[in-house]
Amino acid sequence: MSLSKSKLQNDVLSVLKNMTDGDDMYFARELSAKIADYAESGMITTTDSGSISAGTFSGAGTGSIKVDSSICQGIVFAACQAMLALTAGGNALLAAQLALGVDSMMSAGTVTTTVIGTVISPVGVPSGMGGTAKGTFKGTSATLQSGFMAAFSAMDSMTSGGDEYLAGEIASAVTDYLTAGTITTNGQGSISGSVGTGSMS
Repeated sequence: MSLSKSKLQNDVLSVLKNMTDGDDMYFARELSAKIADYAESGMITTTDSGSISAGTFSGAGTGSIKVDSSICQGIVFAACQAMLALTAGGNALLAAQLALGVDSMMSAGTVTTTVIGTVISPVGVPSGMGGTAKGTFKGTSATLQSGFMAAFSAMDSMTSGGDEYLAGEIASAVTDYLTAGTITTNGQGSISGSVGTGSMS
């Protein structure tokens, strides 16, 4: 599979349309779950190489990431509760904490790829070799925060279409963050010693 920004936009819009005023837990739980599902739908590709027990390995990996939406949910819910006591600065707080929630969730996720390639033995004989690699995602939360903040600020002067606009901007910010992130993996088992680097699409 691969990322579908339009699907995330529709999913976020559904969350916004179905929430009731003051239901912070619903917002935090459902928005976090939709973003988590979206991240897990992305296709991860890597270029892998390194010295393994059988020789010098090179190959390519494909896979996905598994994340825990409750990490994001907890941070976003706490931010929503903190906003209740604010008379100003709510947009900045929510933008920063929503970005932190998504970034923390992704950083804690586990990437798993299936790697297929070739190993050159110490005597120069090539043969097919493959295995599994595991790793992590590294993103830049500032990408998220600036996108969220711009969207929240723009909504302050809107009289209609706010939900649709916000859903689109959240989907864009999250997509930009995910596709700009870096994947790093380490080979397991027979390909231990190989390292993969790549991205999500």
